[in-house]
Amino acid sequence: MGWRSIFAGELGATGLGIPSAGVQSSPGTGGGQNAGQLEQNSRAANMAAGVPYKLVPVYPPFVRIADDPNIVYAFRSRSLIFGGNGVAAATTTQQFQFSLPTIIIARTGSAFLANDVGMPVGRTSLQLARVQMFRAGSHSDLIDAGGGGVNNPAVTVLAECLLGTAGLPALIPGNGLFVDTGSFLNVTAQLLINSTELHFCIWALEEYGPARG
Repeated sequence: MGWRSIFAGELGATGLGIPSAGVQSSPGTGGGQNAGQLEQNSRAANMAAGVPYKLVPVYPPFVRIADDPNIVYAFRSRSLIFGGNGVAAATTTQQFQFSLPTIIIARTGSAFLANDVGMPVGRTSLQLARVQMFRAGSHSDLIDAGGGGVNNPAVTVLAECLLGTAGLPALIPGNGLFVDTGSFLNVTAQLLINSTELHFCIWALEEYGPARG
């Protein structure tokens, strides 16, 4: 018995989908699960409209892959490096660029002091920097969105809040994070101690298939 059979029905694996990162279209135009744009919603309105809900697994992530022998997936561990000789409070933004459809399933990181000075007592390597990630390209959205509102703007937070280690990665719940061809992710890092060097990594599944006309 395959995983589709196990999680079908009550768990509803066959109903999982990933919103498109492609060009926007008008809602309600049909064309499959990824058609239309996502809009603000409320649970109360859904319930009033009779929308059914079902139980699905969200952690660790389940990803939707193509059921086609001509489409294959390759794992990539992609990394950015910040700092190394910077001063505290320095903030830098770098990009992951994507030439293939990609599903990001986890984030990891590590940091150290490049001048070989010992860390302050009690501080871990992922407490040496603050980070934030947001997606851009055909559309933009904050991945690490902050509290929201005027008094809670989107801010960088300690790396240990968002990143795991290679041995215990910070998985992205639900369907993972999908980015389409031509999109990119901006990663902002703020160094908290002089000479901090931060290594930021995403675990990615890249999709390869035949050219589409």
